[in-house]
Amino acid sequence: MKALILFYTTLIITTLQSTVSTAPTSTGEKRWLHPGSKRPVVAHSTDDDPFHDYIAILSDDETRPWAEIFDEMGFSTKGSKKMTHSLGVSGSGRPSYNMTSYDVNGIKTFGKNLRAFTINMRESEAEGMDGNPSLVSLEKTKMRQWAFVPGSKKVLPSLPLMEQGVRDFSLRKRQDNVMWIQQGNAPWNLQRLSCEHKIDVKGRLATDLKYNYRFDEAAGNGVDVYVVDSGINVDHVEFQGRARMMFSYFGKVNDDVGHGTHCAGTIAALHYGVAKNVNIWGIKVGDSSGVNGEAIVAGIDAAITRHNQRKSQPGFMGSVISMSVGTAPPQQSDFMILQKAVQAGMHVSVAAMNSATDACNFSPGAFSQQIPIINVGAAGIDDTRAPFSNFGKCVDIYAPGVSIVSTFNNDATGIASLDGTSMACPAVTGIIADELVRNPKLRLDPAAMKKHILGKALKGVIKADNVINGSELMANNGFPGDPQV
Repeated sequence: MKALILFYTTLIITTLQSTVSTAPTSTGEKRWLHPGSKRPVVAHSTDDDPFHDYIAILSDDETRPWAEIFDEMGFSTKGSKKMTHSLGVSGSGRPSYNMTSYDVNGIKTFGKNLRAFTINMRESEAEGMDGNPSLVSLEKTKMRQWAFVPGSKKVLPSLPLMEQGVRDFSLRKRQDNVMWIQQGNAPWNLQRLSCEHKIDVKGRLATDLKYNYRFDEAAGNGVDVYVVDSGINVDHVEFQGRARMMFSYFGKVNDDVGHGTHCAGTIAALHYGVAKNVNIWGIKVGDSSGVNGEAIVAGIDAAITRHNQRKSQPGFMGSVISMSVGTAPPQQSDFMILQKAVQAGMHVSVAAMNSATDACNFSPGAFSQQIPIINVGAAGIDDTRAPFSNFGKCVDIYAPGVSIVSTFNNDATGIASLDGTSMACPAVTGIIADELVRNPKLRLDPAAMKKHILGKALKGVIKADNVINGSELMANNGFPGDPQV
């Protein structure tokens, strides 16, 4: 197995240009090795050759029908039972998005912007595909984790009825031709994103809704944000009808975890959100049993498909992917699909994960050094790196991630406090959305947007000895000074 592992590592640390093989030659030779053919690997005994689920991504030049590909692999689907499953959510206004399954080795095929399949096969069969020019990625499927701290959840009392779903923020000012608004009942994380100095808590708890947030009146108006998560409680009053589900790998669309609703709230909720006017699109890739790796690939592919459709339509303001899930080690499939997203002009914010170690060992944040995605670590109200947050050169920026109050899935007015880089990531997502409205030239330029976001951040806030040779930047929306009290 050593040769296969080395092959995987090589793919992870190189760019797509170096991983895509040249177009197959027309020698007439088959490009796949059959299960019974000779392979350049050590023979396995039956006991030492277990079955695993794998996910594979084809090279862009492999355009043949699936039946021909699988037949050449030795897993013929001819005559097998074939079923097509819709992963799109009815009535979401999204392009159709389907997955096809076969009753042969659990094969499933999907993808519009890349072609991918999952299959259950022996390790020796996977080894036989090592170096195949039709593949750019082959790896065992791996479950992902939510990037919140287990045990940190605190369900809190909802806002008073008179404040629910009502936008009544008292202070409005015009500065540099921008109308800005101050909200006086905000959670602490919003104040920290809109002030220059560390918060003076003045006896307030971190979970109190007694902080002040300044934001641009546009507040991300019209931007599409795709929340790759557990789903969204779209009936929550805080979303004011702006949240819809568009994809589910599981058939069900409800948020049975609460994680996705919480992250979406930090992005877009009326009282808890950074960008209060964005459109939120739910991409359900996990449920109460965990986060499915191939669901992430399929879900982001669906988001890219909708983005490509939207960017030629009137009123398009830009697209942001928010991804508060991950795993270790870095996964090729995450790299491949996220590279497709940024190549299409989508902006991406991801969570650095919560193991208090080097973020370069985790997916997808490790790829922030290769492609223009923004990897976000978590900070506390005292402006120190949260003790659980990953750190190092693969963390681009920090944002509040401790005792973050946001929307929850328990009912239409529910809120909760959670800790994690999961909570920091959507804060940066919201800043990106707001900047897309203010800077239309960056609409389809993720690299320039990343540079812009890091340029707006506060320098030297997270002290060097606390981030271990990594970023010292704190996310900020650029308003000078501090909110008026």
